[in-house]
Amino acid sequence: MLFARPRTFVMDIDTLADPRIIQFLRLGLVSGRIIVPEPQEPSGENDHLNRRARENLRSLKEISGIKIKTIPGIKTVADLLALARKKKATIITTRHDVKSQADGLPVVTTFEIFDLFRPSYLPGTMLKVKITKRGKEKNEGIGYLEGGIKVVIENGGNELGNEIEVVIRGSIDTEVGQVLFAQPRFQEVK
Repeated sequence: MLFARPRTFVMDIDTLADPRIIQFLRLGLVSGRIIVPEPQEPSGENDHLNRRARENLRSLKEISGIKIKTIPGIKTVADLLALARKKKATIITTRHDVKSQADGLPVVTTFEIFDLFRPSYLPGTMLKVKITKRGKEKNEGIGYLEGGIKVVIENGGNELGNEIEVVIRGSIDTEVGQVLFAQPRFQEVK
């Protein structure tokens, strides 16, 4: 268990509606009490947030080691922060703006949690990648690793449909995920 004694956590409605939070909590790394906003009754065809939150709430209640408490009226970030301050709770959220407004309260974003488990690919790392399409630049190939990590392979465009061994040269993190830049491990000398 990650925490020696039961703790109190507060979640916002966006996090409650995210199906990944159920998977994370089922790992059993967090125990204690989780306070969540009472989801509203879905009011229309487009009310996906409240519908998913209600479904996830039912699933959360079945997870052993945690106790779920719902509180009505938590509608704003200020409400969430006030509740966390009152209960001396850690906030778990999918929203970066909550962390930026927390003013010293402990906040963990789901992105931070999942980022901890993302593999790191340092320059010089060798991988096998299947080239699935051509890139924007001349003779550039594009492939994807498990988890949707995009790999841009310089001089890989001629290997379309083939799996080749590549060497990572660098990477960047974007809003949609990590992008690796690589070149084939063995290149023909011309």
